Amino acid sequence: KGWKPKRPLLFATWDAEEWGLLGSTEYVEDDSLRLQRGGVAYLNQDGAADGPHFGAGGSPSLRSLLRDVANEVADPSGGGSIYAVWRKAESVADSAEPKMGDPGGGSDFAGFYNHLGIPIADWGFGGPMGVYHSAFDSYHWMSKFGDPGYKYHATMGVMGAVAITRLADADIIPYDYVEYAHAMRGLNATAGKNIAAKHWTNVSLGALYSSSTVMETAARKLKEARDAALARGISPASRKQANELLMQVERAFVRAGGLPVSKREWFRNVIYAADNDNGYANIGLPSINEAVRAGDEALSVREIADLSQRFLKAAGLLDSAARSLRTP
Repeated sequence: KGWKPKRPLLFATWDAEEWGLLGSTEYVEDDSLRLQRGGVAYLNQDGAADGPHFGAGGSPSLRSLLRDVANEVADPSGGGSIYAVWRKAESVADSAEPKMGDPGGGSDFAGFYNHLGIPIADWGFGGPMGVYHSAFDSYHWMSKFGDPGYKYHATMGVMGAVAITRLADADIIPYDYVEYAHAMRGLNATAGKNIAAKHWTNVSLGALYSSSTVMETAARKLKEARDAALARGISPASRKQANELLMQVERAFVRAGGLPVSKREWFRNVIYAADNDNGYANIGLPSINEAVRAGDEALSVREIADLSQRFLKAAGLLDSAARSLRTP
């Protein structure tokens, strides 16, 4: 119909996922400079539709976008939007949101998020199934049991199209760093419990709590500046500068040395990683929690200091983005 997105879109299918995420990893490493400069988001589809139950996860910065999209797309069950059916199935309180998963491992988003710090989102419809990766994982099973009529497959396509359109055409990239910073509170609390269990007297999370609070304050100011700018209009120069700064926020949590305890240089993101003991599981604040798990008190102190500085850097980027949006 002549629609031309404001941002380039790339569609890809990956080879050899089950053999170690080989296709997506090779792509990320081969095109890393372009992705680091301009990668806005990566939307992952893995096991997209094999039942009626919706679930989602990914970077906290994209969770509000996913909820908004789910609220716009009808659920095939006829019970309202995907979001409404999801809330009902999860039986969440009025003041809460359905739980979303954190980026762990085991799927093709790993290279984008764990290696480069590009925000990712992942969602799909699931259900009880015992056919995964077996000879019974067939067209017959799917058409008769998994998704008769392929309604949930089609709905995944609609939801993906809506998410892509919003990310491609938004004047300001719709990251939610208030939600991101709020998620960091939970990660900090978990790290605090792990440290407390060691009964160390020289390890404090004070700097981490303080710096993540600074980031949350900056995120709230950015949200106010963004909403005001969108209401009055934004100059092309201000828009470009703000978006370039926003794309660097989660890159601030990527470091070249990776995770020292597990000796994983490739896992550069220090907010979430695949657990070294279980590649499908997730570990939050891995640089700190791996040091605590190893019983290395001195390294734990250094990792807390490093991450605290990264929260302050992210806050500075958010402050700069907010200032650019206040410029007429």
